[in-house]
Amino acid sequence: MDAKSGLFLVLTDDAELVSTLVHLQPRNMDVRVWCPSKSSTLQDEIVEACEAIGGEDLIAKGEIGKTVFYKQWAEYDPICVVLAFRDADEHRTSRRHILDDLPEAIILSLKHGHPEESPRQLAGGRELILTWAELLSRPVGAELRHIQTTHLVKEVRQVLGEGDRIALLVQPDPDPDGLASALALRTILGRNKVSTPIVSFGKVTRPENLAMMRLLDIEVMRITPKELTEFDRVAMLDTQPSHFGFSLGRVDAVIDHHPTSNSNPYPNIPFVDIRHQYGATSTILTEYLRAAACPIGQRLATALLYGIKADTLLLNREVIDADLDAFVSLYPSINYNLLRRIEKPELPMKFAPVLADALRQMVCESGVVVSCLGQVEREDLIPQVADFLLQFEDVEWVVCAGLYDGNVVMSVRNVGYVKNAGDVVKRVINGWGLGGGHRTMAKAIFPQAEWKNRFGSLSALAVRDVVLSMFLQEAV
Repeated sequence: MDAKSGLFLVLTDDAELVSTLVHLQPRNMDVRVWCPSKSSTLQDEIVEACEAIGGEDLIAKGEIGKTVFYKQWAEYDPICVVLAFRDADEHRTSRRHILDDLPEAIILSLKHGHPEESPRQLAGGRELILTWAELLSRPVGAELRHIQTTHLVKEVRQVLGEGDRIALLVQPDPDPDGLASALALRTILGRNKVSTPIVSFGKVTRPENLAMMRLLDIEVMRITPKELTEFDRVAMLDTQPSHFGFSLGRVDAVIDHHPTSNSNPYPNIPFVDIRHQYGATSTILTEYLRAAACPIGQRLATALLYGIKADTLLLNREVIDADLDAFVSLYPSINYNLLRRIEKPELPMKFAPVLADALRQMVCESGVVVSCLGQVEREDLIPQVADFLLQFEDVEWVVCAGLYDGNVVMSVRNVGYVKNAGDVVKRVINGWGLGGGHRTMAKAIFPQAEWKNRFGSLSALAVRDVVLSMFLQEAV
């Protein structure tokens, strides 16, 4: 035996588990499977499982209650032991011997029970304890999502497939998640940009979003709500009818990840797939593409991965396994150079005086920072300042306000472990504005005329003080 080689030791009374584990064949490690010395049904089953893959060389007969069985492996380095006895006494006995007789061994203990009752834990730095339910949940959950998504793809194709012209509607000033999702749905439908354009009621303003459109050749057609009626079908991506302050008329499909007020908010829309637990709509569309076996080219992969990154702050905010799986599946196919150019666009020089003014007149109280930019030429300057201000120490909330297009617009950010930003904004709006969002970021829009009637002034300092009062009351 080579003293430097590793050992993968399987100790279990489950022959089916043996059949699975011996196929793993870890690199640079000898595989050994315990088998009882006494003739029994279990002995026959384990021998049969081992012979099916590697023959008798895998079998290690012995008594798990005796030190001599464990000491024979002491020269191996490293040693990984999978411990999974259904008999609790045998499990305890074997575990005690491993800890005492193989002090360098790492143990993976598999136990029965619910994850909440027996949660994942790393005991003593050398034993990882998992329940079977937790071990199976990720791969089985992914397969169940795949099956469900296959049916959803078929359904959305049926709902939208009959239209000659289909509008892929994204929010005003669309973000990367919406743009990527629309691009993906067009691919799933097998359409082109002439018959199935990406449309919006507002123009794209943020530098990184403009860079994304230019570098990935994404076109967005600006239309009016009335022009939406000229399309045969309308699909909404990364937004919902309730996000608009007026009726959209016909909507045939909604695919989104933003929270809703109830489980079935749009009973009259033929196709609705809203998954508020997902970090990005791009994750949902990535699952659609994979379920439909659609080729995901470099351009589309780059768009979708950037959509996920942008909406989850590089997987640091509100992500689930589905977001991670989508990210990992897309990453090998992206164009890294294009992604870097999209993420680091040049800031316009006009941003410098705006930021300087915001810093001069910002206020901070009880962890809440508020600044008002006054009238701005571009709405995207408001969230950019909000993102910047959140970097200061001891800041838990940031609200940056500005006057744009006849509205008082607020971008809200928080650190994530405080109250839900979307819920706080809804309470601040209180029925006379528009907006909402996620746990760590949200947006609110108030008509300037109504604001002036209520609060008397639209000066930057007056708006700042009103906003501070609102959020001290609702967020702290």
